[in-house]
Amino acid sequence: MAEPQTLFSPAGRVRAEVAVETVWIGSTVYPACPVWRVWVDGCAVVDTSTAGLMTGDGPLGYGLSLVKVSRHRPQTGLGPGRSLVARFAARDGRELELTLRVTDLSAFCAVRQPRKRRPDAEDIGVTRFPVGSVLLGPEATPNAQRSMFNAQRLPPNDPGAGPTSDLRPLIAGPLPQVLFTPDGKGVAFWRHGLERHVVFFDRPGDLAERRFAALASVAALNVADGRQGCDHLFLTVPFTRNALPAPAFGAALTPAYRAAFETLIDREAACDAFWMMRGEPGEFAVGARRQGAVWRVAGITAAAKTLTVRVEDLWLRTPAEWRAPHYTVEILRDPIAGEAGAVVQETFAAQAPDVRVALDLARDGGFLLTFRPQS
Repeated sequence: MAEPQTLFSPAGRVRAEVAVETVWIGSTVYPACPVWRVWVDGCAVVDTSTAGLMTGDGPLGYGLSLVKVSRHRPQTGLGPGRSLVARFAARDGRELELTLRVTDLSAFCAVRQPRKRRPDAEDIGVTRFPVGSVLLGPEATPNAQRSMFNAQRLPPNDPGAGPTSDLRPLIAGPLPQVLFTPDGKGVAFWRHGLERHVVFFDRPGDLAERRFAALASVAALNVADGRQGCDHLFLTVPFTRNALPAPAFGAALTPAYRAAFETLIDREAACDAFWMMRGEPGEFAVGARRQGAVWRVAGITAAAKTLTVRVEDLWLRTPAEWRAPHYTVEILRDPIAGEAGAVVQETFAAQAPDVRVALDLARDGGFLLTFRPQS
């Protein structure tokens, strides 16, 4: 039982491990601490984290040995999973029970005391999740580095921080911390009660298609400018369990931005497929919805930017029986210099699937494209 206990997700994509090791916290050494680690696609994403209960005096989970392990195959909200329940005991009678669960998209760790020996045991926290537990690698980009600190740049209960950097007052629950890695992999983690949740996804499609219930609800969806809207799409919307309120747009946002943002967050409209094509938190996002053979592509940006959409990318994601040799392309976009009106609407018929549409977006601007097959 002294060997590390390993847990693999059903497809083998996620691997987790529980072990008993000596741990240094600051300058103090704690022998025989239960720890856990996680790898995704062979890369370490959760470094060694103690699984013992913590108090102000340090961890209670040390001086323990692993005495019993049981394994299970639960069905979770993210699909089939694998779980491991490990029981640890010390010579003085202390006990800990650790539950570790993985799916091909997530990892979960919770610890409890089977026998509560302290009257204040309910107030004990769980699981040390040290800085650096989520690894970036030496090739980290500035965007990835900035995204890693979104928990810090969204400070709690600080309305003076400004509309683009403070989402937490709008959230009824703990805000997930989201990290985007240079290779396109993303990691989101949050604490819910005595549970530590870690979700892994490919940037940013899995977030667009799924709701990871880290947040109970959003009290208001304020979108003061393009940056805050892009933050919401990646850091708030995918993690909210309940229905979203109608967005409250700021005056800086163009009509095209507003239409595109509402399309991207719409959970009620009929949709056969959703594909978040690309994007960066706080910068820009491009997503596409398919209903039958018709595609709608929405894009938003914080800074002035040129974005290109290839019809061929959507055509290849359309079921073969619904593909067409020609499409009608409808465009709703921001006006460029010399064009009148708040929004421009255009229609182009008989477009081949290999056509590319390049759009010049204004600051806090957006666009909507509709691709309809021609009979």
